[in-house]
Amino acid sequence: MATSKTKKATSKAEKMNFFGHKSSSAADPPRAAGQEGADEVASSPSPAPSEDSLPVDCLTRSHFELAMETMAEKLIATWKTTADQIKREVRDLSARTATMERRHQEIETVQTATSEKLQAIQHKLTAMEERMADHEDRARRNNLRLRGVPETVLPDDLQAYARGLMRAYAPDIPADMLLVDRIHRVSKPKNLPDSIPRDVLLRAHYFHIKELVLRSHRNRGDPHDDFPSVRIMADLSPATLRRRRDYSQTTTVLRSHGIRYRWGFPTKLILTKGGKTSIISSPEEGLQLIEKWGLLKEQPGEQRHDKRRPGRNAAMD
Repeated sequence: MATSKTKKATSKAEKMNFFGHKSSSAADPPRAAGQEGADEVASSPSPAPSEDSLPVDCLTRSHFELAMETMAEKLIATWKTTADQIKREVRDLSARTATMERRHQEIETVQTATSEKLQAIQHKLTAMEERMADHEDRARRNNLRLRGVPETVLPDDLQAYARGLMRAYAPDIPADMLLVDRIHRVSKPKNLPDSIPRDVLLRAHYFHIKELVLRSHRNRGDPHDDFPSVRIMADLSPATLRRRRDYSQTTTVLRSHGIRYRWGFPTKLILTKGGKTSIISSPEEGLQLIEKWGLLKEQPGEQRHDKRRPGRNAAMD
């Protein structure tokens, strides 16, 4: 009992001393500057604070700066990778562009050479067509085409009919020179009605007799009284007829103004006006010439006639 009482008294004394010390320190007057400095020297230095004991603001700032540095490093690495990839793509694109430009230049060179060759071939082809047409026309030069011969004239009677027609337009030619090597009817275009008779094609034995009959028919203008429905035309190749058809506007104007012309080979117009001979080698030249002469005026009746039956008018010219 005495021991327990002693311990209680001791603990009470310690508590009193502890609180008494605190209270005395709070009530003590301020020490002098020297004494405070001596106490600081005498006291041992306190240890540095650990990371766990740092304030919350310091920890947040440190972690944010670390996160920003890590993010910056990642962004720099990503940008570097992207930049390297873009550089590679730009190099590849530059190489492909250079290849395409080189190929494009090669294609242009080949195309230019091909175009020049094509033009040369076109000129040669046109010249060959003109020569073939000329040869075909020369093979037909003794031929005459008779249009409007009635179908009632039988094939066996065609030669006698043709000799009588030639005699009517060339009465001064001896009968023994009005020879016909061959004569027959030709097929009729499908667009013509059945009432129109088929053309008759004949080959005169003498070229000058054929030319005399054809010239007499042209100069006469009106049909012969004994053969009112028959027209005499030169027998030309289809290529020549197509080319002559291109001159139809020019020839229509020339005929309407009484200007005589003749055809040349390859297809061209040879006309004389005011004592001056002009050679027209293309339809464009013909239009320019008649416009220069002030003759380019619309001829409604003639143009309608040419548009309706271009092949026949071209053959008559």
